[in-house]
Amino acid sequence: QLDDLYLIALVRRRDLRSLRDLTAEHLPLLRTILTEGQEAISKRFGVPGCQLRIYLHYQPSYYHLHVHFTALGYEAAGSAVERAHLLPDVIDNLLMEPSYYQQRALTCPLRADEPLLKKFQEAGRL
Repeated sequence: QLDDLYLIALVRRRDLRSLRDLTAEHLPLLRTILTEGQEAISKRFGVPGCQLRIYLHYQPSYYHLHVHFTALGYEAAGSAVERAHLLPDVIDNLLMEPSYYQQRALTCPLRADEPLLKKFQEAGRL
């Protein structure tokens, strides 16, 4: 059913774990994911690229780089602005600054019961 279309592209490279690992070196890979993902979804499901939200999470739910493709009208968990980084924006950021994601402070919401929040608290970072 297309209203809640949710697909994930997994990157084969195991050395790319999250958005933080991306540099300008990865632009060809990211462009390929964007264009070939849109083409495959259009061909298989008839949903054009302009009706897709294509993004990466930070912090990711698992540390193997992956890209989410969802229907625009579908409010998938983690697709909100504070956690989702749109792939076209990621590409543009890396074009402007090759090491953008190594330098940039990235906001990510944490639930009160998340272990990462506890680690930040224990380290006196919050």
